[in-house]
Amino acid sequence: MAVFYLILIDVILPVFILIGAGAFLHRKYTFDLNTLSKLTTYFLIPAISFVNIYESDIRGQTMLITIGLLTLHNACLILLCSATAKAAKFEASLSSTFKNSIVLINAGNYGLPVSQLVFQSNPLGASIQVIVLLFQNFLNYT
Repeated sequence: MAVFYLILIDVILPVFILIGAGAFLHRKYTFDLNTLSKLTTYFLIPAISFVNIYESDIRGQTMLITIGLLTLHNACLILLCSATAKAAKFEASLSSTFKNSIVLINAGNYGLPVSQLVFQSNPLGASIQVIVLLFQNFLNYT
C-alpha cells in the first residue's frame, strides 16, 4: 500500500497539478492548443525519447524482443478490435474510434513517469517504457 501512496503522491498528483495549472492559465490567457500540441508532438516527445534512449544501457537483443512483443501485442489487439467492430456492425467512424481507444495507450503522460519512479534502481525498465512510447507514437501516426 505504501507503493500506491508513493505513486499517487509522486506521480499522479504532480500530473493533476500541472493539468490544473494548465487549465487555469488557459482560461486566463487562452493558449493556442494547436501550437502546444505540435510543440509536444514534434519537439518535446522526440527530445525526451532521444535523451532517455541515449542515456540507457539497452542492448540490441532486448530492443528487438521488446519491439517484437509490442508488434505481436498490437497486431492481436487490432485483429480482435476489427473482429469485434465487424461483429457489432459499427459504422466506419465508430469502428476507427473503437480501435484507437483499445490499441493506443497513454504511454507518455503516465507511463513514462510511473516507469521512471518504479524502475529507479533498474533504468532498463524506464528505457523499455521509452521504446513503448516511441512504438505507440509510430503506430499512432501511421
